[in-house]
Amino acid sequence: MANVLLVDQVDGKNALVMRDVDPAQPGPGEVRYQVHAFGLNRADLLYLAGYHYTPTIIPSRVGFEACGIVDAVGAGVTGFKVGDRVTCLPIGKPVYSVAGEFAIMPEDFLAPWPEHLSTEEATSAWMQYSTAYYPFCELAQVGSGDVVLITAASSSAGVGAIQLAKHLGATVIASSRTTAKADFLRQVGADHVVTHDCGSLSDQIAALPIEGRQLSMVYDAVAGPAIASYADALGPKAQVFIYGALSGELTIECPILPLIRPGASIHLYSLLNMFPQPGALQRVKDYLGPLIADGRLRPLVDRVFPFEEAFAAFAYLEAGDQKGKVVVRTKFAE
Repeated sequence: MANVLLVDQVDGKNALVMRDVDPAQPGPGEVRYQVHAFGLNRADLLYLAGYHYTPTIIPSRVGFEACGIVDAVGAGVTGFKVGDRVTCLPIGKPVYSVAGEFAIMPEDFLAPWPEHLSTEEATSAWMQYSTAYYPFCELAQVGSGDVVLITAASSSAGVGAIQLAKHLGATVIASSRTTAKADFLRQVGADHVVTHDCGSLSDQIAALPIEGRQLSMVYDAVAGPAIASYADALGPKAQVFIYGALSGELTIECPILPLIRPGASIHLYSLLNMFPQPGALQRVKDYLGPLIADGRLRPLVDRVFPFEEAFAAFAYLEAGDQKGKVVVRTKFAE
């Protein structure tokens, strides 16, 4: 038997619960691994609340990313064997959720656990970077000379995007609710920091020592009414990628003219819409794998909780005070 985390109905409401279950056997093309740690993401909170891209199934497991050691393989698996150390890419299907003491994943969504990464870093390696990969590398094709705004930048997704944008040569402006995390954001690579408690983001961006003072791209996890705060800073053909709703509003609220005048566009983006496209999964693994393996991209872990305190870990994530990834370790972690 193994403990896992699920979303289920408790007193008529969706709730996170811990249950002891019999580990399933992997099917054809699947790999089962003993989970050493799993990472928490805002996507988990959205799934628990029924607001995620993936419709919530009651009951079902939760969790998008984990690392561990293979203990069983299904028929036809050729890339992994029992005893291999692995980390996973997010697949976004409840049947393949990973929060618990075991997980099952199609072998295509697994990657080797880089030797230089700790347990906590290995579990955090793929979701933040693969989420950012498609907007930055394929859709907007960010490079030298581009100015990028990354909202909610102290989250693991934000930190990963800062690292990737700097690798691509862009100038990075990080935004946060307050100035409390400004020093941290500069330490992880942001060239400039703007905050909502200091007024309009557009006005703050206009005052920065950046040529043109206009945005090429926005990577926005907040959405809702917050879009209006940076709309006037959008440059010619700027692309805005909305990938979250931390504002609490499942809406897009912004003035029209600041987008029409520069020919800017808004994209409603989900990583899970990209993976089914032909070759997309392999491209992200081919591009990011070497960068993770040699340390050019390295996850930043904020806080680690033991599995017995998993509920506290989710509460900490929901409070929004983290700086990087929140990780839960299981009893199997070395």
